Amino acid sequence: MNNERNSSDGRSRRWLLTTAGVTSAALAGCTDMLPEADSVTDGVTSQDDDDGSGAGGASGQSRWPAIDEGESLSDFETLEEWNAWETELSAAPDEARVGTQAAVIESEDREASINLRFPDGLDLREWDTSLAVKPEATDRIVVEFLAPDRDARLNTVRTIPDEFDGWFRLDCGYEHKPEGEPDLSNVTRINIVAVGPEDETTRLLVDDLRRTKGADNGKAILAFYGGHDSHYDIAAEMLEERGWTAAAAISPDRIGDQGRMGQTQLNELQDRGWDICSYPRVSMALPEMPESRQRDVLETNRDALEDHGFEDGARHLFIPEDRMDATTNELIRDVHDSAFLFGSCTSGVPPTGMDTIPLIWGPALHNGVRRHINLADQYQLLTVLRIPRIVDEEDVGPDENRMSLDDFEHLLNHLEHRGLDVITPSDLVDGTFESDDDGDETFSDGRPEGTILEAGQSYAFEGSESSESLTINLDDGVLSASFSHNSDGEFSVDLIATGNGRDDSLVTTSGITAGESIAAVESGTYRLEVAADGPWSIDLFQPAIHATDLDEPPVDVTGTGSGYVGPIWSDGDLRLELTHDGDGAFVVDGYGADGSSESIVNQTGAVDNSRSYRAGGTVWLNIEADGDWSLEVTEA
Repeated sequence: MNNERNSSDGRSRRWLLTTAGVTSAALAGCTDMLPEADSVTDGVTSQDDDDGSGAGGASGQSRWPAIDEGESLSDFETLEEWNAWETELSAAPDEARVGTQAAVIESEDREASINLRFPDGLDLREWDTSLAVKPEATDRIVVEFLAPDRDARLNTVRTIPDEFDGWFRLDCGYEHKPEGEPDLSNVTRINIVAVGPEDETTRLLVDDLRRTKGADNGKAILAFYGGHDSHYDIAAEMLEERGWTAAAAISPDRIGDQGRMGQTQLNELQDRGWDICSYPRVSMALPEMPESRQRDVLETNRDALEDHGFEDGARHLFIPEDRMDATTNELIRDVHDSAFLFGSCTSGVPPTGMDTIPLIWGPALHNGVRRHINLADQYQLLTVLRIPRIVDEEDVGPDENRMSLDDFEHLLNHLEHRGLDVITPSDLVDGTFESDDDGDETFSDGRPEGTILEAGQSYAFEGSESSESLTINLDDGVLSASFSHNSDGEFSVDLIATGNGRDDSLVTTSGITAGESIAAVESGTYRLEVAADGPWSIDLFQPAIHATDLDEPPVDVTGTGSGYVGPIWSDGDLRLELTHDGDGAFVVDGYGADGSSESIVNQTGAVDNSRSYRAGGTVWLNIEADGDWSLEVTEA
């Protein structure tokens, strides 16, 4: 059954949230071990017609999941162009997807690695990359793009369902940007790494590596699993305000059940442009069923949705328990136009593998989701976000398929701030996913002059214990806070809107401390909630901001504890190089003079990494830390 408490993914929710961390640990050092030998490859091998539509391969024939679109980067006809590291690389003529042979990557160790070098550099700007893969004994597939070296690379990390050992199309959306800022105009090497099961031989077949033209803008699909009332009562209205549509993944036999949407509500969502998609309720995973039973489940649910009037949405499947084998995949391709399952990776737009589109657990805002959204924005990719039942914060328990309303609103705000196009599965299949605008940035193209923000209100408070009775009035602009706390316990100051405006946290720390913070605010009345167990003080003021106050990148700042950086002027995206040497929380938020905000970092412990910030105009960066930190701001 699709069990709400234990996640209907066939794995615990905790597993979903920690996969990225496990992957990073398993791959530690793999790129450093790859050889530096030169390849005979000197660029793209295009075997297509001039219009890019010809069939690739030496024989002019292709077999699924090889494709005919785009340009071939390698058809694996000449294995000598590939370098192998502690890996056996051999031909597999009987498995050829394009041309006369596929390639086998095999190792007695857990990792098997090959790489293809581009001495003159490969330009992957505005291109998506994909390849045909057959994971015969592989848990994860990693594709790394060195642009131009291992200090500036992008990684694809794709989790493979346990039972699956057949061919499928791997779309190389970027999952990690581990080091510096990559330059996709100069990709010098592509690494393919198979990560196999513990203490067993690792074996992966590959063929038809190619690039296809990318989309004009990053995309997101919001997939609401289960057809819960909250998806209609809460989510649909919040999406309607933004002009967005979504996918409702439902089991037709649960329409109108207690706590779930009925026919009238689903009809209304379809009228708004939503897809009402198939998500069969099953008593066991599809691969555990006989082939005939699997087909019956898929066709029965599809047909039932069509009978309810949801013909468009019935074309799309959200795979129950995120499990499939080669037989399941073959049936899915026969019954549905697209299918989605957990893979914790972005993909190209449109995906070249429509039957294995990866998605990520939506509530994992600080465990991959915000990173996915940022990468989808920066590299024009697709991220698919699984949204469970939406509830109040206090109703979200451990290992439950629920998402708090606050986190859901945070997610929508981040999607909106990053400017992703929120689309539906039908948009992918029908090719209606391109933006209506011309793709130009909405940021100002010139530094402002004179006064940017007028001075606003100022307040000063002090006390020796917690308080929730402090009321203030604020104007549109920014609010700066200077605070101190003289006790060993927790200290937090939250800004709670009592009318218009939005809630925010001015400080969350502990121990004896003094620091500063800043937040973007709207005009309105607010209440300060102070939690403290000793003497404290806080001064609040809304400063006037003039053009002469603005710094321009590069900006290099160090500090200890809480503080903020800015105002900074930028006419585009910013790149942040960040370090933190404390053991506790390290939180970095971006605020704009226009009222925009973005959560950039929310981690615990030591940090040494880079992030992108979709800035534009006058911005500040707010830092909460329990140790020393550094921040270098440059134009992206």
